[in-house]
Amino acid sequence: MKMLFLGAGGVGGYFGGRLAEAGADVTFLVRPARAESLRRDGLRIRSPLGDAQLAVKTVTADELAPQYDLVVLAPKAYDLDDAIAAVAPAVGAHTHVLPLLNGIAHMDALDRRFGRERVLGGAAHIGAVLERDGTVRQLGELHVLIAGGRDAQAAGAAAEFIAVCARARFDAVLSADIETSLWEKWVLLATLAGITTLARGSIGEIMETRDGERLIRQLHAECAAVAAAAGVAIAPQVHERTLAMLTRRGSSFTASMLRDLQSGRRTEHDHVLGDMLARADAFGHDAPVLRAAYCHLQVQAARRAGN
Repeated sequence: MKMLFLGAGGVGGYFGGRLAEAGADVTFLVRPARAESLRRDGLRIRSPLGDAQLAVKTVTADELAPQYDLVVLAPKAYDLDDAIAAVAPAVGAHTHVLPLLNGIAHMDALDRRFGRERVLGGAAHIGAVLERDGTVRQLGELHVLIAGGRDAQAAGAAAEFIAVCARARFDAVLSADIETSLWEKWVLLATLAGITTLARGSIGEIMETRDGERLIRQLHAECAAVAAAAGVAIAPQVHERTLAMLTRRGSSFTASMLRDLQSGRRTEHDHVLGDMLARADAFGHDAPVLRAAYCHLQVQAARRAGN
């Protein structure tokens, strides 16, 4: 399977790098300056599960051709339109596209551009950042990549991809119901991002407060209710695992959205929290904690834009 990864940042650089490390045919679509640094220094991964420094294949926009079996996208949600335009020349008649974005609204945009039968569903469960020197650093030991198709053709491509991933140093899961898998991650992420940005602290710090656990559970219930109203049947044991993770005392767990907020970077609040809240409103569900978290991030975004 010939794969193209858009960018070599935290998520794409980690999973694409681990695949390249395992001998998979991976090329990174990057800007000229990043291509030069990768040619000079290789792709560097720093991880508690094992470091790597790899010679990797790169391509720049002017060199793209429709020769790939799979194109993997892992941009921030607000960069989706630019990402679609960037990879379009690489998508040939038999190419599938695998997005690893947060939320679910991106699926409609990709379906419109490339066709539903060509678009896989994917979810990346990992904390990873791109350091200033170009190193991809994994935060913690969680590194799970989930993929699946929504019809027979896409399901076959997803199965082929996961089979390739089985040789790499991360956990790869083929989902038989990828839409539910996407909602499972969205409920988890909206709860984590909402509560850690609202409180400006880790799960462990929030759990030490008088009302922290109550607020976490309330926010999770609000997001889970949206999923249920949308007809998504998330299993009770999945909710139990999610809540166990989100209420673990002493946990340093935070959302990347909090790190972006604290660093003054743009956040995905519209796509993760705003879209969830819009659906709650459409279903007539009250969601006061979600509403407060989204309001808070809108204020911070306005301040950032004003600066």
